[in-house]
Amino acid sequence: MFEELDADDLYAELIMLRSNDARAFILVEGAADCAVLDRFVNAEAFITVPAHGKERALGAVEHAYQGDRLTALYAILDRDWTGFLEDGLDHHAVVYTDFYDLDACIFFAPGVYEALAASFCTDLSFRHGTPGCTHDDISAACVELALPLGVLRYISHRDGLGLNLRDFPLSQVIKRLADGVDLAELLELACKRAKKDPAHYGGILPVLQQELVEVAQSERYCSGHDLAKAFSLVAKRQWASKTGHDGVERAARAAFGQHLFEQTNVFRDSGRWSTSADAPVWKQTTSGT
Repeated sequence: MFEELDADDLYAELIMLRSNDARAFILVEGAADCAVLDRFVNAEAFITVPAHGKERALGAVEHAYQGDRLTALYAILDRDWTGFLEDGLDHHAVVYTDFYDLDACIFFAPGVYEALAASFCTDLSFRHGTPGCTHDDISAACVELALPLGVLRYISHRDGLGLNLRDFPLSQVIKRLADGVDLAELLELACKRAKKDPAHYGGILPVLQQELVEVAQSERYCSGHDLAKAFSLVAKRQWASKTGHDGVERAARAAFGQHLFEQTNVFRDSGRWSTSADAPVWKQTTSGT
């Protein structure tokens, strides 16, 4: 519905939508975010709306709070580089994900990917509680594989390199899990996908190597897509899984229950909207399910 709109157009469409829907709007970046959050939202008072991009969402929120034509507009957005390279919009109506994006929040939620590993394993090589099979073990193994790609994405964004790291084929730069990511191949493939000559970007390799040595909060650099691809590789090579990363992501979203959602900063920070909307944002639960 809103894929081709800029922030001004999105704001105008939301005003039109308000004429038929009195509920408060929660802008999110994409339909996948709606699919996750709609299971938890109090649908009598709130509805999620995909903005198809962070800048569109932020622009629409700024428009709304500079005037009085549209009220009860909120946003849950990917953190991305907010706090690292960007300040973000400091506004009560905007909440950012705990980690890089919502799928990364799901990845780091206790037990989700551990349950997936047990479900996808086809030969009982994965056993709960054994070395290499705990939540912490899975997180560490996947972050190790996803981090170089995340740090290169950070460098490209920071330095305006224009490398093509979207939907990156992580498996092509990992020959053996024990060896991790081949950084030279990672950089070369990122250049080729952006139709750039890798020879002109040779100086980036030592920068990437140094950034990886100095990086803090390594989990903050990893997108949910990269982590799912890393998990798919680990699961295939260690636990005989045959599930691709897309199936992994979909299963993880389904396994992310409300009790886990309620442990996130997204849940806690968005709770303040209940006062201005005069209704709870999220469904009320009486149990830990």
